[in-house]
Amino acid sequence: MGDSKEQMFYDAVRTEASGDLQEALKIYSNLSSHMHSAPLHANIANLYYKLSDYPLSVLHFRKALLLNPQNREYKSSLSLALDKCGISSDQRADTNLSFSIEFYPYLHFLLSALIWSGIITFIWFFRFPLKGKSFYLIICAWVTSVILLYRYYDQCNDLLSTLKHEGIAYHPTELEGNQTNEVSLRVFAGNGSTSNTAVPAGTSLFLDLGSDDEPRTHSSPNGEKWFLVRSFSGANKGWVREDEFIKIIN
Repeated sequence: MGDSKEQMFYDAVRTEASGDLQEALKIYSNLSSHMHSAPLHANIANLYYKLSDYPLSVLHFRKALLLNPQNREYKSSLSLALDKCGISSDQRADTNLSFSIEFYPYLHFLLSALIWSGIITFIWFFRFPLKGKSFYLIICAWVTSVILLYRYYDQCNDLLSTLKHEGIAYHPTELEGNQTNEVSLRVFAGNGSTSNTAVPAGTSLFLDLGSDDEPRTHSSPNGEKWFLVRSFSGANKGWVREDEFIKIIN
């Protein structure tokens, strides 16, 4: 068990308890490259909070809530981290998820199973018809179930699509007391460009999509990659470097 993920997790917990936060963070981060769980990301978020790296604390609390959206402790801790970043309530993205992202594949399977089971059942009923109103009641119940489940599935699909384009604004030279740090949204993709506006590090930003529904990107001659992003409200928009935008879902 020495090399197991579970052993690594508990090694990190013990290291954190001993007070070596940097080493614990190193173990957790290594572990997060191989697995994902709500407690793992919450522990990473707590460590970043203790180390005053509040934007990365926000990032990992968001990841934890994707996996466990009903956890009140995570929601409360996320709110504290956002406060430390200096992000007002009107700048915050909606984090009230109605489903765990881990449940999404099962929801897809459930909808498919419901549709196909209904089709197979109807074929069976045509061969052995039911008398009276039973057949019509079954049809109504099946159609209603499919419509309701599909509407929920469609809402989850839209939310997942939005999450895939969401990231956290991050200043790559974070220092202690970084709640005053801001990330510039430039007019053009380039370090020499003037700042169109700025947002506090830790703010949710969303990739701006082109007519082909693909993110608008630009590569500088020196190899830097840039993204055109906007804020949650859409009031702020501009270009950021790749290292200033950390996606919530990789």
